[in-house]
Amino acid sequence: MLDKLPARTAAAGLLLPVCLVVLLSALSRRVVRSNAMALSDAVLLESLALELVLAGTVGFWLWRRGWRPLQSATYRFDRLDLPRGIALWGAAIIAVGAWAFLCRILIPDLLQVAKQVHIMGGAHFSVSLIYSAINAVFEEFLWLGLGFAAFRRYGDLVAGSISAALRVLAHVYQGPLALVTVLPVAVLFTLYYARTRRLWPVIVAHAFQDTLALSLLAKAAGGVHLPG
Repeated sequence: MLDKLPARTAAAGLLLPVCLVVLLSALSRRVVRSNAMALSDAVLLESLALELVLAGTVGFWLWRRGWRPLQSATYRFDRLDLPRGIALWGAAIIAVGAWAFLCRILIPDLLQVAKQVHIMGGAHFSVSLIYSAINAVFEEFLWLGLGFAAFRRYGDLVAGSISAALRVLAHVYQGPLALVTVLPVAVLFTLYYARTRRLWPVIVAHAFQDTLALSLLAKAAGGVHLPG
């Protein structure tokens, strides 16, 4: 699965969306205040619109320069990728639980601060489902497909570490919560991809994880849906 995309071009295509996502997340309605996070239909749809715009612009630019992610970033989807993804999703649930347990023992202050993040509102399930499916495809082709293409010359360890770090950085709007929930998932997904070079199971697991997380966050918010 040799990628013809130059590493510098891949790095530019990776870092531009990261910088833009971090900047717009800081300015969006998703962040209400330092210890609160808004998750409404409008917030998810705004994020989804941004991802589609980036896919249509940066993605097209990368395509013109030789990136063929369906050929170079992953093997072709097969029927086993669905059960693989479900198993990986289960492993992600275990990883988050195990990491939270370790944080309770080793870094109790981090877990305590993360628990203080207050969720304002919640998205409807249909919106969460659509967002989760598209977001999983966008992010995994970005973090893993493009991330490994950008830093492949340094080896999988460096490429994977940078990819995982950028994934956590892009969720900075979650505050300390990202270090508890996103970090272990980032490590697990990156290790799986580095070993198998299969993106589709990761995408399936990501979509399941997002759907579950958004549903739980909506429930934690008391099922209140923010207007607009």
